[in-house]
Amino acid sequence: MKKNTGVLKGFGFVMIIFGVIYAILGTLALAGVLGGILPGHESQEVLVLFLAYATALLALICGFSCLRGNMQTARIFGGIIAVIGLVSLIYLQITQDTFNLFDCIAVVLGVSIFYQAGKAE
Repeated sequence: MKKNTGVLKGFGFVMIIFGVIYAILGTLALAGVLGGILPGHESQEVLVLFLAYATALLALICGFSCLRGNMQTARIFGGIIAVIGLVSLIYLQITQDTFNLFDCIAVVLGVSIFYQAGKAE
């Protein structure tokens, strides 16, 4: 493993915070406390919920991988997060004609980590 870059470490912190916030907001939207923040959660669509919690869990794993300096793992999880976020964006656009900002952020962060970890290897 090569030395961890400051940019990747910063992305690691952001991904951990993003994963925690996404999981908390998803749970609150599922419980009906928050309305209109996360499309698909209010209607309790199983695929939307699965993709959201998978993204949150993988964001936490990817964030810790970035902080530890494990570039290969961070690159793999960054790519997976980008793909899952893109699938979720497309699914919500087709089924509900809505746009989820959190999935868009997941795609951007996933691609950024994928690129930075590949550059650091």
